[in-house]
Amino acid sequence: MNHRSTFAIALFVCSGACVPGSAAAAERPYDGRWAVLLVCPDTQDRSGLVKGYEYSFSVSVKDGALQGEYGARGHPASVAYTGQVGDDGTLEIKATGNTGRSDFSVGKVAQGTQYGYTMQGKLEGSRGQATRRELRPCTANFSKL
Repeated sequence: MNHRSTFAIALFVCSGACVPGSAAAAERPYDGRWAVLLVCPDTQDRSGLVKGYEYSFSVSVKDGALQGEYGARGHPASVAYTGQVGDDGTLEIKATGNTGRSDFSVGKVAQGTQYGYTMQGKLEGSRGQATRRELRPCTANFSKL
């Protein structure tokens, strides 16, 4: 077999398995299912005590895109997460939802009022955490399923 034939065979064999981004490429490091425990402790606003709450739900990460939800979209006491997870584990999350009972909502807004906020954080190994940036303190704790 001459040099050209060997090169052509090597090129053919490698054409599907050696190309970055092909079907043979490995998952991104944080892809998979994650359990989330969202903890928003009691806080104060100008009207007084705002009760805390906890939500447990799961999110999925595929190709670095994060998504998941607690409750039913558009219904009271619900939240949907969308975001990105970098290869280094950096988390950027946008949360949208509808408030639960008014005594659990900053400003005592009516149940079912739409809201949104952002979170930032980091995943490391099979755990991680993100903190809410706006309005009230909340922490989302992540555990790989």
